[in-house]
Amino acid sequence: MSDRPQPPAIVGTAVASSVIMGCGIVTGLIAARSLGPDGRGQLAAITVWTITFVYVGDFGLPDAAAYAAAAERDRRDRVWTTAQILAIAFGLVIVLVGWWFVPFAFTGDNEALIPLARWYLALFAVPSLGASVALAWLQGVGRMRAFNLSRPIVQLVNAAGMAILFLEGVDSLEHFAAVLLVGTASGWLVAAALGPGRRAIAAPPSAPLARRMLGYGVRTQWGNWATVANERLDQLLLSTLTPAASLGLYVVAFSYAMLLQAIANTTAMAMWPGLVAAHQAGTAPAYIARWYRRLLWVTLTAAVIVAGASPFVIPLLFGEAFSSAVPLALLLVPAVTVLGMNEILSTGFHGSGRPEVVSVSQAVGLVVTVAALAALLPRYGAYGAAVASLLSYSSTHVFLLRQTIGTFGVDMRSLVVPTHDDRDALLAAGSALAHRFQGSRRPAGLNS
Repeated sequence: MSDRPQPPAIVGTAVASSVIMGCGIVTGLIAARSLGPDGRGQLAAITVWTITFVYVGDFGLPDAAAYAAAAERDRRDRVWTTAQILAIAFGLVIVLVGWWFVPFAFTGDNEALIPLARWYLALFAVPSLGASVALAWLQGVGRMRAFNLSRPIVQLVNAAGMAILFLEGVDSLEHFAAVLLVGTASGWLVAAALGPGRRAIAAPPSAPLARRMLGYGVRTQWGNWATVANERLDQLLLSTLTPAASLGLYVVAFSYAMLLQAIANTTAMAMWPGLVAAHQAGTAPAYIARWYRRLLWVTLTAAVIVAGASPFVIPLLFGEAFSSAVPLALLLVPAVTVLGMNEILSTGFHGSGRPEVVSVSQAVGLVVTVAALAALLPRYGAYGAAVASLLSYSSTHVFLLRQTIGTFGVDMRSLVVPTHDDRDALLAAGSALAHRFQGSRRPAGLNS
């Protein structure tokens, strides 16, 4: 098997990421304009805490499902069944524990959100984890067409639902939360429909397989906890320590900066199937260096564009009430740029069977996160949270970079200096995307 992903998979992943990004823009705009800074902050508080509960309680199951689906080629149907049963069981446990914990998270002015937050968690946890595991399985087996068809469903349904609310003049927090729940359930149903289908009925779950998956997941889980803290602690603390409007501004700025993350997500998803094959063939170092190098220059270019456009784009799209989010966005754009590079290096270690390296890197970042937030957030609020994110992601990146050089034997030059092949590959990718969006039946290839 070649360690190079096929062009249609790369283009399809990029198109799916573009759809997700576009729908995210639509939902962000509608939620901000309909709910205002206060309501947007309340919706963010509910969803951020709920997603955090799921991430903390999934025990690395999606990562384990992707790795097992790629490695256990003769037992992929049983991987699916086993992973889905574990997802349902873990989801129910998350609901029980989270139901008890919600009142501790929503205090003061947010106390009135406790009933809605509890029911949102109860209806979100199982479908969310089930969808994540189903998508991980599709990615692991290399069924990238089904993967890319399933991946945008949640965002498409969310965008359509919020558009209906906007046209009907509905500005209820409960209605917007309900739309997000419908989108999550739809994503699970579609991903499940594109899975092994009837073959799963003849493939009962396997206890030994479950133990191996949990063993892999546990090795990633404490790193996942650190990841959640690194990426969510700022918003969690803002939701409890500052007015809802402050969180609303921060969420808009972060969402705008996260446009850059679509590039890293696309790259990581496209490289995953070939990465496992490259690891087995002993060519993983060159494979990882090539993807890192190309993403670096694409992301830096995009970051300059996104940052430069923020003073005009944010007030235009979200409304003048969110103009104060522009300085926050200028701080968060470089932070998200580094975050995207971390994802590529993390994917390299996951695909090479070394998830513990990623866990340690996230622990390093968590230490910096806690220290920076403690020092900066009480005095500078959302601005302190933005600087803390930049410091945390940067410390994680330095650790991952050092480990990559030491583990895979690559040098800095191979990671940062572009080659003629890089230039040709990026031009080919751009041409392929242009043809795809123009409806061409035969998109140009990407020689990766």
